[in-house]
Amino acid sequence: MNNNIQNNIAADAGTGTSRAADIFKKQEVFLAIVIVVLGVIVSIVNPLFLSLQNFFNIVLAVSITGVATIGLSLVFISGEFDLTLGAMMSLQCILFATFATKINPAVGIILTLLFGLVFGAVNGFFVTRIRAHSFIITLALLSVYSGLALVISKGNWVSMVGTFMVFKNKIFNIIPNPAIVFVIALIIFAVVYRYTNFGRILYAIGGNPQAAYLSGLKVKNYKILAFTIAAVLYSVASIVLVSMLGTAQPTSGDVYMLEAFAAAVVGGIMMGGGKGNMLGLFLGVIVFGLINNALIIMNVDPFWRDVVVGAIILAAVGVSGFGASRK
Repeated sequence: MNNNIQNNIAADAGTGTSRAADIFKKQEVFLAIVIVVLGVIVSIVNPLFLSLQNFFNIVLAVSITGVATIGLSLVFISGEFDLTLGAMMSLQCILFATFATKINPAVGIILTLLFGLVFGAVNGFFVTRIRAHSFIITLALLSVYSGLALVISKGNWVSMVGTFMVFKNKIFNIIPNPAIVFVIALIIFAVVYRYTNFGRILYAIGGNPQAAYLSGLKVKNYKILAFTIAAVLYSVASIVLVSMLGTAQPTSGDVYMLEAFAAAVVGGIMMGGGKGNMLGLFLGVIVFGLINNALIIMNVDPFWRDVVVGAIILAAVGVSGFGASRK
């Protein structure tokens, strides 16, 4: 009898330990811990890190990456890749700056969003019609968009200073306008993923495209739609970026491809499809903002950034993979 009691106690203890371990395997919990630990360490070195102004500086710094990453998440969750993000953003920056200066900003915004629709539909069409992996197809399209950006701009930057600087402003002189755009996009797609048929279908397609097809879903059409909406979000990110900087270059968006990919992966958006949420994505984006900000505040050699980022990506992927392997 005593042995049975001891076994039950051991089983209960093991269950409790297992539950605690399961909690810490969740991507969101891991990222929250990283953010808290990083915040405590950096604030000890420099108390200014915890200031309200610095918080908004971090959010401003990640706003463009955040909007682009939300677009990329649509493609990832549907089970596809999109390597055109950076090149498409560069092209859209050039298009918006050109339209805004030669016609007017309102027309520039409309045309840039329309071109985003077209580019996204083109991506989705080729990915769903050509029997090759989306990695290869979007790699080829990346070259096309990069070339178009150079052709249209003739390799030069386009100035927009004084033309459309709305997103350089702040609400109440505190909250950056780009941060508002990022938060609105987060809320919209949190609702889309959780409460709409489109969101649920996207997860189903990414999780098991064969089963989704056999159940009567038009898998190709939904994937085209995912690429199209993603490209529109790249357009939004490009418009905000150009408005902030006041100029557009044929390589303006290139840096955002790696950042968006890394933020999506760290945030738990599975490249294989069918997994991810906006909370994890938000935390993943914030982690990168914190790292960049912390390196600046602590006067760390910026060349160490890639080392730190790579280590965090490995840790995040490791946590996600270990959690999946235990299910």
